[in-house]
Amino acid sequence: MKHWNLVALCFVVLLLVGTSRAKEHSERKERTRVPMLVSTTWLQEHLNDPSVIIFHVAQRRQEYKYGHIPGARFLWTESLDYSNPDLTLELPHLAQADSVLKNLGITDGVRIVLYFEANAVTPTTRVFFTFDYLGLGDRVSLLDGGLEAWKSEGRPVTTDSPGFRKGFVKIKLNQAVVAECDEVSHDIDNPKVTIIDARGAQFYAGNGGGMPRAGHIPGAINIPFSSLLDSTNKLKDAASLTKIFEEAGVKRGTKLIAYCHIGQQASLVYFVAKYLGYDVKLYDGSFEEWSGRKDLPIVSSAAQSPRQ
Repeated sequence: MKHWNLVALCFVVLLLVGTSRAKEHSERKERTRVPMLVSTTWLQEHLNDPSVIIFHVAQRRQEYKYGHIPGARFLWTESLDYSNPDLTLELPHLAQADSVLKNLGITDGVRIVLYFEANAVTPTTRVFFTFDYLGLGDRVSLLDGGLEAWKSEGRPVTTDSPGFRKGFVKIKLNQAVVAECDEVSHDIDNPKVTIIDARGAQFYAGNGGGMPRAGHIPGAINIPFSSLLDSTNKLKDAASLTKIFEEAGVKRGTKLIAYCHIGQQASLVYFVAKYLGYDVKLYDGSFEEWSGRKDLPIVSSAAQSPRQ
């Protein structure tokens, strides 16, 4: 009898260990970030995959109606913006985001692919950043080259809108991807933090931009968002992107904070930095907020060497 009790006990222990390991494996798999960038070939192979939701990201529904990737749902960029009388573009409140995600039919466990039309890369990477903030970033990918790349290869488009049910997804805000004004101010002289101005070189140098004060945040280096794309709006290869970051003064091991005019162009720098494996945040208020505060310093000349 004692022998069989021992056997039964061993069986229970093995069962519990196996269950624990399976659960651990499942949780680890769930936490694994999907590839941030997908090709048109990959997407066509997954058009009928029920675990993949495709979003046509645009500022107007009209373009979506003209033609979109089969099965793609329309995602209006402004639906995930928070209207702020002081700042142009801000992250949504939790209740707003929860409502939008449900209406988009997003559920736990699905993979999300975003694509842009024409040249609207940064509004789409802004949506990626917003999803990252909402705790969904590890399941979101960007279609390299967007709709234009898709159409240039003769792949199918449609004017039919797919039907779908209302979704449910648990939002877990990821505050770690957002930098606030006080944090940026505190890290101006921090050698372990690199601040990146994603605007065009002329704005970095202090030539206009429609802001209260012209120039850039002290200590910031300039990586224009447009320098990260090729002529077809595809991301440059990883080696070229890494070279751009390194030549601008970015060092491995430092934390990055990206900003631009209003927090949209910087979302592409944010996306690429994360794609390359850097620890990065986006300053949501960006230069619109910074330049509007007279208590914060500004450099109005490009004659500043990156920190070494």
